[in-house]
Amino acid sequence: MMQVSKMEERGEQAERREEEIQTPAPLSQLIEEARKRAKGKIIGMVSRVYPAEYGEDEREVKIEVSFDTYLSSRILIGSYLGISLPVSRTLMLSRIKAVTRQDILSISKVPSLFPQENVSGLMTPLVITVELLSEEVEGEVVPPSSPIDPQSPVFLPSLDFIKGMLGIPEEGVRIGKVVEGYREIEVDVKLSKEALKHHVLVVGTTGAGKTNLLKVIMKNSDTPLIVFDIQGDYIKPAVEMGGSIVVPVTRDYEMGITDFVDVFLKRSNLSGYKISKVEGDRLILSNGKSSFNLYLLGFGLPENYKLLPDVSPYFSPQGGEFFKIVSENCVGKNNVIDDWEDNCREVMEKMKIHRETQNNIIRSVYLLSQSGIIDVSFGKGYYQEPNYEEIMKSKAVVDLRWALERGVDSATIASFLIINKIFKIIDDRYKKEGKETEYLMIFDEAHEYFPQGKREENKEPLERLINKIMRLGRVRGIGTILATHRPTDLNDLILTLTNTKVAMRADEDALKRIGMEKYSKVLSVSPPGFGIISSYTIKVNNLAFRSEKY
Repeated sequence: MMQVSKMEERGEQAERREEEIQTPAPLSQLIEEARKRAKGKIIGMVSRVYPAEYGEDEREVKIEVSFDTYLSSRILIGSYLGISLPVSRTLMLSRIKAVTRQDILSISKVPSLFPQENVSGLMTPLVITVELLSEEVEGEVVPPSSPIDPQSPVFLPSLDFIKGMLGIPEEGVRIGKVVEGYREIEVDVKLSKEALKHHVLVVGTTGAGKTNLLKVIMKNSDTPLIVFDIQGDYIKPAVEMGGSIVVPVTRDYEMGITDFVDVFLKRSNLSGYKISKVEGDRLILSNGKSSFNLYLLGFGLPENYKLLPDVSPYFSPQGGEFFKIVSENCVGKNNVIDDWEDNCREVMEKMKIHRETQNNIIRSVYLLSQSGIIDVSFGKGYYQEPNYEEIMKSKAVVDLRWALERGVDSATIASFLIINKIFKIIDDRYKKEGKETEYLMIFDEAHEYFPQGKREENKEPLERLINKIMRLGRVRGIGTILATHRPTDLNDLILTLTNTKVAMRADEDALKRIGMEKYSKVLSVSPPGFGIISSYTIKVNNLAFRSEKY
């Protein structure tokens, strides 16, 4: 009933507005009313000289500002201006694209035979070209559609008006401030939960501020999250937040647990920390003032043989399926991958698997053992997987530096195994209870995890995983944020499924890959942290902002 009455109220408002438009008021009264509706100081008007013509392909009009106002107002490329339309009685938000200054001689078309100074020639209006961004019609912000009347009052908009007309979400993860020209203004830019759930892609070259932006998101997010960290950039933030660090240990570090913790602390430059408590598979490390959780993780063959063909690039499609079937019949709970061939060759022979497929399986098993992340010993036993539900309660970082020493494949296999375990927990909740689990997955250097594969047989399992995380995951509450400096190497499916794009300093080819090449000139010289965001969750497409400093 409330929805019906609201629709009736809107209909009545539209009828009144139509009647007002059809009942002409004196023109001077229309202009005066437009001036009163302005949400800020009036500085000029829509030009009387240039036609106010715009359409689907062109949304630009000319504005004139008097010389005196020009002297007292700080007007920059990228600044926002409001327009109050007399006839349609609506307000518009615009952004300055270009400015024109002419001497009086240029305007009057009088030739100057002898160049000489005359300061009075400077006292001419400033002509501004603006692009129309949005229109407020009956309290609702919509794309601009009303005709632009010449002499429409133009005003410096208030911050509240800018915020409302940009349509920035009230709630969400704060990432920075709106930028006018090179100035930050006090309008927060936020990524809503809806934007995060429909996935975010950040593109920028080295030093553009991608990592800083991800750290800001990590810090300001109220949603539990996990960061997959190849370079170790997010270890200290996780420690400072009292979060969790998950380390897939490799066979290069088969030593006692306390010995490895010492190596981890030194490499992470975390002096003063030591193990203060052990709770199951969770090590609590403290320096006396603060603490964080450390999980040393190992993947066992018996628990993961059904997943390994889907998360590694080694198996052929047929080989992967037979590996699962064979392992079902020959892998015991205490078996390790090094013994797989001895334990399972007889089963393969009995199944009469084609010799070439057998060879593919044996090669793939060998490569998995060489990845160094399967069946890792700490002396008295083997590392096990942690309680992922416990990890999912906080902000966590997967420290992949150790796995990366064995190669990118080792790091991505470890990541994909963890992703599958987390997805299963969220999926089970969804199926049993019918409710979403809000959770964020963050991937820096995303092209390493989700490359544009050249061989179709390698692309298929990867794209199945992408679909699982981003399509099925979205319905279940999982959002992803991916950052890369090489979008040309990123799988096409990622580009399709990320509905919010953030462009930072990058070359034209990188920006073209995400459909934002028209900003290449601006972004090629932009300072760290400057970006342009394109999202369906913001009313204005392509919003300039400056990220917070972590």
